[in-house]
Amino acid sequence: MYELCIYNARIMDPASGTDRIGAVAVRDKKIAYIGTEKQEAEKMIDAGGAVLAPGFIDIHAHEDDYSDLTHALLPAQMAESSLKTGVTTIVTGNCGMSSPDIAEYYKGVADAGLPINCRTLMGNCTLRRLVGLGAYDKASGEQIQEMCRLLEKALEEGAVGISFGLQYDPGTCYEEELALCRVIKEYDRIATFHMRWDFPEKAKETLGEMFALEKDTQVRMELSHIAANLYGEGVMAYTERAIRESGGDISCDMYPCNAWATTLQSAVFDDGFENFNFSVEDVEILTGEHAGEYCTEELYEELRKSSVPVRVACHNAMPMEDVEAAYKLPYCMMGSDGQMRKTPDGHLLGHPRGAGSPARILGEFVREKKLFSLMEGLKKMTSLPAERFGLAGKGKIAEGADADLVLFDPDTIEDMARFGVDVCGIPPKGIYLVIVGGKVSYRTEG
Repeated sequence: MYELCIYNARIMDPASGTDRIGAVAVRDKKIAYIGTEKQEAEKMIDAGGAVLAPGFIDIHAHEDDYSDLTHALLPAQMAESSLKTGVTTIVTGNCGMSSPDIAEYYKGVADAGLPINCRTLMGNCTLRRLVGLGAYDKASGEQIQEMCRLLEKALEEGAVGISFGLQYDPGTCYEEELALCRVIKEYDRIATFHMRWDFPEKAKETLGEMFALEKDTQVRMELSHIAANLYGEGVMAYTERAIRESGGDISCDMYPCNAWATTLQSAVFDDGFENFNFSVEDVEILTGEHAGEYCTEELYEELRKSSVPVRVACHNAMPMEDVEAAYKLPYCMMGSDGQMRKTPDGHLLGHPRGAGSPARILGEFVREKKLFSLMEGLKKMTSLPAERFGLAGKGKIAEGADADLVLFDPDTIEDMARFGVDVCGIPPKGIYLVIVGGKVSYRTEG
């Protein structure tokens, strides 16, 4: 007998192109049956015609904290929030910042019993700190060799690739990138890039560095939150054409909104606001005693000097048209860039994209704006990220695949998260059931 059977479901699987009414049964954490007839199981669920899709994959999430190199950093609150969005697997360690000890990270995830699958990249900024480099320091040959050794160790311990935070560590040189990407190529993993600049006039230079690196190493490459770095009049059209003409093995990700988040202490603010699409008054403070307030010139200068990192959201950071253009690219995937955390008194802080990205894509981009089909929208958060990041058993509904599934209503799914304390984590409407490893991990009354 099966442990679980979901029947009367509209099964949508981008990996195979399946779109039909049927049933899926689960045994031993794996999908064991796909067909038209419901099967006897210990737990029977009538889907009522709702869509049953592979569990969503968020390839660009962040840990609760990444400022400490002394221990593994766990995405505990992000995992809790992601589950309610239909996400069953997250990839952390993005933008160059990760746990310094990959084995300890995975042990911590297992010991904590987090409700979803967690994978991590190894961050190049973290590697640089481990060999004694600051954000603006250029690595010596010996330090590059040591970073390569540490990267090999991380990959052996299960890192799915490397992430570069070129804008956060401007001292990262091409020789360093080249050496680390050659290690990644040898292990057949992926290299993700928070690119060096996010100013429209730097678009050609930004992409040129990526194309040269891909050509020199043939590494599988991911351009993180692409429209946050490449935006402005004509820039996204140029980007699409340049990537196509390069012929490189390049994909990208993006979050479905036009506000990005970082810390005020980040190097991205070193040149002030003259190159940005937004002003200091568009910067909302997310953490600390001023959480919920918008910056003034005086408050910005004061908090920028703080020894405690202050997370902020930068509204109107790029035109929404560029975000939508990025999502239309067939190789663009969902990456929430989300980070959620709870204060000591239990309040939730974070960017709402960490609690609403899948619903916004499927509700706003697919249903309302019709930017692409429902199947294409699902592909961006299931089979495509599983393939690009080498996530075996994930992102598909197939016999023998991991039983990670989500049941939702495409007619009512809606992002409900908003900027602000606690409301940033409001779960979306229209997601009825989330199954992780064959177990019902989240269920609503739908």
